[in-house]
Amino acid sequence: MAWERFGYICRKASVDCNDKESVSECLNRIGNEKSCDLYGEKIGANSWPNKILKGIKDNQDEDDAKKSIEIYSGLDLSRQFEEPMSFKRVIAYLSYVTFIFYIVVAIYQLKVAPAFIEAFENFELSIPSHLLFYQDYWGYLVLLVSILLITALLMGFQIKRLFRFDVGIENSLIIKYLVFNNVRNSYLRVIDILEFPIFCAQKLKDKKNNPMICHLLAIKSSKMSTSAEMQELIEIEMRLLLESCEKQLKLVSVVVALIVVLAIFFFLVSAYSPIFILGEAV
Repeated sequence: MAWERFGYICRKASVDCNDKESVSECLNRIGNEKSCDLYGEKIGANSWPNKILKGIKDNQDEDDAKKSIEIYSGLDLSRQFEEPMSFKRVIAYLSYVTFIFYIVVAIYQLKVAPAFIEAFENFELSIPSHLLFYQDYWGYLVLLVSILLITALLMGFQIKRLFRFDVGIENSLIIKYLVFNNVRNSYLRVIDILEFPIFCAQKLKDKKNNPMICHLLAIKSSKMSTSAEMQELIEIEMRLLLESCEKQLKLVSVVVALIVVLAIFFFLVSAYSPIFILGEAV
């Protein structure tokens, strides 16, 4: 909803700002109007819509600030940044798998293993190696699988959070080191496009070797519409970002499924081998 409200503020400011008030005052006035609430709840302090509005307000050049508003008013960002339903399904799947794993571990450790050990002791039989191995090392096994499952779950949540566009999310440890480079690079390119109209001279200088920024500077100096080209570039990058995220989430889902299947197979082997031995003894 933040992008809907951001779009309304920019559209109204593009026709409502006048010489009687500064751009900053104009944006604050529009943002506090009751009509603005019709476009969603207030924009979060740590979100990119808020950072962009702050960048416009901080611009000391009023004409340049108005040009930035004009560019943003021509963008339709709300549809581009919607969180895909497929992400929610993957997160739900990972959560259910993690929950089921712990249920299986709890049942086996509290009910199955103690019953078998007691039965072997009653029959005065040696406890099978599978069962002994599990009893000796089950804590390490559960810890290892837990780390893998929780890491996969956190990875899914972080990828999902990318579509909230919180400031600094791209610098989190999971996004930096556990997410495909394509995902992070596409996200950074989207941010570069979004930030372009409020870039100061120093920041443009720092990004002089950035192909995206160079392209947008060329567009800005031509007769082409900066808003239209930004819109096209955002749509392209968001498609690439979505495709890369879906590939990673599919891979994570497959790996998690294999881990859980192997863990449950180990539990079953540990459980069924004593059954056969007890059957022969009886």
